[in-house]
Amino acid sequence: MENELGWEVNSLEMRRNGWNLSSQVRTVQEAINADSSYDVLMGSSFGGLAIANAVQGLSQDLRLVLLAPAFGVYDTLAKQIGDAELDAWKKDDHKTFLPPGWEEEVRIRWSFMEDANEASWPKVSHRTVILHGTNDDVVPIENSRAAMRSSPIME
Repeated sequence: MENELGWEVNSLEMRRNGWNLSSQVRTVQEAINADSSYDVLMGSSFGGLAIANAVQGLSQDLRLVLLAPAFGVYDTLAKQIGDAELDAWKKDDHKTFLPPGWEEEVRIRWSFMEDANEASWPKVSHRTVILHGTNDDVVPIENSRAAMRSSPIME
């Protein structure tokens, strides 16, 4: 499809710099800095959140398409696992997860949550479309609705 439409599509290896949000934000920023010709940036779930954070403060005329972005990831995850597991994670400095759609578990350090707490709700200043299913059982659609209410240029 990209060849038929004349589009150049780049798919980033989001975990190249690590598992936490700031590492994934850095991956997106490196791609933008290496090639400033991007028109549209698209990301899903955690990738959508990373993109929204990565473009903060950029003056380029970028358009974002975010698919069920993980806005509010800190609060969502904390609610899903509960206070006892959250405290144990912080004490042990790591937790093992099986991400949705994955076949193998990953071990994530507590710094993931520290990062998520800082960057769960980026201020989006670029034209943005959010696509989010009403029955999403991983990231609540209300998180996308809350992000949209905070930014007049999101749809």
